[in-house]
Amino acid sequence: MSVKSLIALVTIFAFEKRDVAVFDVPGAYLHTDLPDDKFALLKFEGQFVDIMLEVNPDFTESVRYEKGKKVLYCRILKALYGMIESALLWYNMFADVLIQEGFQINKVDKCVTNKVVDGKQLTIGWYVDDNIVGGQTKAVTDLINKINERFPGLTIQRGNKLEFLGIDFYFRGDGKVDIGTVPYIKQMIKDLEEELGMVQN
Repeated sequence: MSVKSLIALVTIFAFEKRDVAVFDVPGAYLHTDLPDDKFALLKFEGQFVDIMLEVNPDFTESVRYEKGKKVLYCRILKALYGMIESALLWYNMFADVLIQEGFQINKVDKCVTNKVVDGKQLTIGWYVDDNIVGGQTKAVTDLINKINERFPGLTIQRGNKLEFLGIDFYFRGDGKVDIGTVPYIKQMIKDLEEELGMVQN
């Protein structure tokens, strides 16, 4: 979802006084199987081999030594962060889940979908595994519950003050929304100062 789409969505949500929620799908890519024709290996070295052996001692037979170092090669069955195709595999899976729920993909932004529930529009926009949804309260709750059944453990925010992708949204109730990034920027500065050792006592 583009920034323009996000701003358009929250403006519409505020103007129409929709109930808004934000949720995150933890470990999203791990829900996605790699296709059978995709063969990828992950190489573990040193102490990571020991950790893998603790988890599954059956891997002991597969341990090899390269230049005196313990190594273990494992075939990847799930999409992982860092793999080029992972984002597309996740997108296709998540979009299919929404389409099965009756949503239609937006023609302009393929990470925005709409569905009419009881005569009112329900909209969801997403950026990888971060989602923002607006509609009637029951429709929003039902959607979140259905997605949580499919991808358990959602991190959910509800209410008129929400944080999404480092942006704070305050839905005032008068058809307007306040948008800001001050806390996000302050945290970035603090983190940078700590990293550079610039924190003063």
